[in-house]
Amino acid sequence: MHRFFPFLFIVLLAGCSQSGRLSGLVPAQGVVKFNGEVVAGADITFSPSGDARPGTATTDASGKFSLMTLNPGDGIYPGEYTVTVKKTEVTGEYKRGRVNGKFVAEDTRQYIEHLPAKYGAITTSDIKLTISPKGDKNIEINLAGEVSTKPAKLPQR
Repeated sequence: MHRFFPFLFIVLLAGCSQSGRLSGLVPAQGVVKFNGEVVAGADITFSPSGDARPGTATTDASGKFSLMTLNPGDGIYPGEYTVTVKKTEVTGEYKRGRVNGKFVAEDTRQYIEHLPAKYGAITTSDIKLTISPKGDKNIEINLAGEVSTKPAKLPQR
């Protein structure tokens, strides 16, 4: 009888994995462009105006994205969203350790923002989109502006 319980436990766990899916999600896919050029490696967040969960994605090499809520490509809830788009490149490294018995830290990290800062924060982004109850497979996010590609120090925490 005791041999049966571990098997039953595994079967129950396998059945629970299906509960990780959310109902009501619709497909949402598109492309991000900055000054007319596709943007690879941009992080996108669709923040809902209501109680829905946010959707996220990262653009591929051709600037295309497919939104997810829990699992890659599972979609997003229909509704109104404020969209943020950010592409940050971090260089350098943070090292810490002990030298001659003393704690030493060296931070050479710097970052470059490849998109205008206004698109990276929900409080300043002017991108508002509505996802229809059937989903949207041709979303175009067109960003414009200027950015400085000069590296800056990471803010201290």
